[in-house]
Amino acid sequence: VIGPDHPVTAIMGEDIILPCHLSPKMSAENMEVRWFRSEFTSFVHLYQHGQDQYGQQMPEYHGRTELLKAGIVDGNVALGIVNIRLSDEGQYRCFVQDGVFYEEAVLELKVAASGSAPHISVEGHQDGGIRVVCQSARWYPEPEVLWRNLKGQPLSASTKTKSEEERSLFEIRNSIIITENSNKNLSCAIRNTHLNQEKESVTFYISGKLQTELAKFTVIGPRDPVTAVLGQEAVLPCLLSPQMSAANMEVRWFRSEFASFVHLYRGGKDQYDGQMPEYWRRTELLKAGLTDGNVPLRIPNIRLSDEGQYHCFVQEDTFYEETVLELRVAGLGSAPLISVEGHQDGGIRVVCRSAGWYPEPVVLWKDLNGRHLPSLYETTSRVDNNLFETETAIIITEQSNQNLSCCFRNAILNQEKESAVYIAGQLPSKSHVDLTTTRNKTKYRKTRTEMSVVDIS
Repeated sequence: VIGPDHPVTAIMGEDIILPCHLSPKMSAENMEVRWFRSEFTSFVHLYQHGQDQYGQQMPEYHGRTELLKAGIVDGNVALGIVNIRLSDEGQYRCFVQDGVFYEEAVLELKVAASGSAPHISVEGHQDGGIRVVCQSARWYPEPEVLWRNLKGQPLSASTKTKSEEERSLFEIRNSIIITENSNKNLSCAIRNTHLNQEKESVTFYISGKLQTELAKFTVIGPRDPVTAVLGQEAVLPCLLSPQMSAANMEVRWFRSEFASFVHLYRGGKDQYDGQMPEYWRRTELLKAGLTDGNVPLRIPNIRLSDEGQYHCFVQEDTFYEETVLELRVAGLGSAPLISVEGHQDGGIRVVCRSAGWYPEPVVLWKDLNGRHLPSLYETTSRVDNNLFETETAIIITEQSNQNLSCCFRNAILNQEKESAVYIAGQLPSKSHVDLTTTRNKTKYRKTRTEMSVVDIS
């Protein structure tokens, strides 16, 4: 039994496959395949007597595991785990038994989480200069913080603090002292060492002489990404602290280029000269709370191109501050369409299709008890509008469960659409079957699913 000789890395909230196979190549269809952590009897997943067993499955893995059976005749017994959690991190054993002979492989799963975009702020005087602080949250494991000048050369930080949030994710706060003699153009980047990836750094400029007084205000945005649904509107929050009126300040929302803005409020009114063409007349600075320092931006009719980072920049006279926030865009596709498309491998091939998803959806076949069923294949493509279209198929035989559902899930929205089908009667032996499902009903979150009934008697 062979597994990978290096750790497998998974991103929190996403899905992962733990590889495992037999050598030499042989069928494992009639063997026992047991995935477990430390206790043999309390398993992560168990395949025995030709089918999955759930009696003693660890509760934290219920409904989250799938033995990928597409390659089981070749000895591939990989395990799929959906919606990865921090508690999933650690060692896994892939145990395979044939008669009285058994073997196992041990592999390690590492979990990583990529946190929020870095937020830079000025927080007062220290040691003859001003203290600039970089903050970010929701990282795992503890990330590296890198200060650099605009040439990419590293700068040394003065202090570093970390704390663990409720879900054991790390929140980082790192500061650097800038003096008259030091480089006043710098950036802060946060890097995940497991993924070898870093969040896009936020560039901070201090022009002229160092300010002789403490910061007048701080600009605050949400730490977590803002999620918007395609075609609907998004409101990007931003406010001043302490509370004060921004009615006579400049409020500038921009992406990567300061001069080419998403929205600009200056001189007590909105300005449109220089606005990015793709946002022309699509933005609104919500002014109801302007006198209290609330400067949120409303964007209607959200598009895929709107996804990414936004800077909320506020200036009064020569003093300015900004925050950076992230907008995620999600598309909820069409209701899954189930159809029967002929004979294959001693059964009938049932196909499920859906389009209009973003990002790529998680697709699952399930029996009516909610247990996952292995698919025959799954293909995903991006169509002209850059949304995802997915097709998946499953083989139903006389021995398999003929009541099943096809579920498409958007991981960002944590919403799903599901259609169910019931195959009534005995499977025919004809070479051609002309069948149509009568109804497909959509399920949102935990709404009851109605079933299509296909009578093939």
